[in-house]
Amino acid sequence: MKLIPALDILDGKVVRLRQGNYNEVTVYSEKPIDLAWYLADHGAERLHLVDLRGAKEGKICAGRLFCEIRRSVNIPCQAGGGIRSLEDCTFYFDHGFEPGKDFLILGSLPFVDPDTFAKILEKWQKAIFISADVLGKTVRHSGWLKDSGTEITAFMDLLQKKGVENFLVTQIARDGMLEGPDFALYEMLLQRFPKIQLVASGGISSIEDLRKLRALPLEGVIIGRAFYEGKITAEMMRDFRLGQS
Repeated sequence: MKLIPALDILDGKVVRLRQGNYNEVTVYSEKPIDLAWYLADHGAERLHLVDLRGAKEGKICAGRLFCEIRRSVNIPCQAGGGIRSLEDCTFYFDHGFEPGKDFLILGSLPFVDPDTFAKILEKWQKAIFISADVLGKTVRHSGWLKDSGTEITAFMDLLQKKGVENFLVTQIARDGMLEGPDFALYEMLLQRFPKIQLVASGGISSIEDLRKLRALPLEGVIIGRAFYEGKITAEMMRDFRLGQS
């Protein structure tokens, strides 16, 4: 299970939104490249880069910063937020991201432009993660602002049939709350879709949460607010990765 710290970027700063609310922003760092270097040197196995303004506005806003981060660190990255076209994907892959090593995250595109989504999937299937952000069990998109009306298992079943292998599932109700992840949700999804690569996100609050998640066949776990508020330190992540915790 890979440890994947999140750098949620808004206007060039590393921030956290409380349950996706753009009106409840906490700034954690004004130097995202320095933070990325620090995390890469202290146990992170991949970085999760989120373009929050891009997700809200439906266009890439932090792409150049993300590519600079990728060229600066020695670990893979996954980037998402505002990716809406083949050209957007090409931008990342032409400026430091490598298909087969790094990943792009699509969340809204299957809903807002399924034809473009199909073209991207055909070209870069193994380099794409689908971000399924759920409130309860219903998928939301466009920066969590729009309710798709689609239940998570129906959504994943449809996309798996289209060839999607990689999913990042965030429980919005747990995100940024430090109340523990939605273990039942991930257990249910892994039982129903045993062949997928699943990354868990939302609510991670302690090393104990990571230990419990490690018992599941997860591809990885996103660590956000727990790191920024000292609940899980870089040293803890490094020890966990080395099997010392």
